[in-house]
Amino acid sequence: MIFFLQMRWNIENRLSFEEVWDLEIEEGKAAQTGFKVVGMYKVAGQRRVIAIVDIPSADDLDQTIMGHLPLHEYLEFEAIWPVRAFENILDDCRTHFGTKELNS
Repeated sequence: MIFFLQMRWNIENRLSFEEVWDLEIEEGKAAQTGFKVVGMYKVAGQRRVIAIVDIPSADDLDQTIMGHLPLHEYLEFEAIWPVRAFENILDDCRTHFGTKELNS
């Protein structure tokens, strides 16, 4: 399954930026072992990170986030959405989501 994740660093009065940078290096390594990172981006000028990840299930995602990410206690997950590849949606559009047969 592919998920969109929007996270905010909740570090005020908890961690310095220097500590965040060091933990973020470890976070990147842990993330690569927990799921396939399709794309990851830092929002310019904000304490936010956006990620698109591929992982077998919501259960696996939850276990990875809560149990394996070094920054888990400092990350506020603002959004977690399951998403579909657009080419798969186009396939469904061709068949009107299964209500119409494809013409060869």
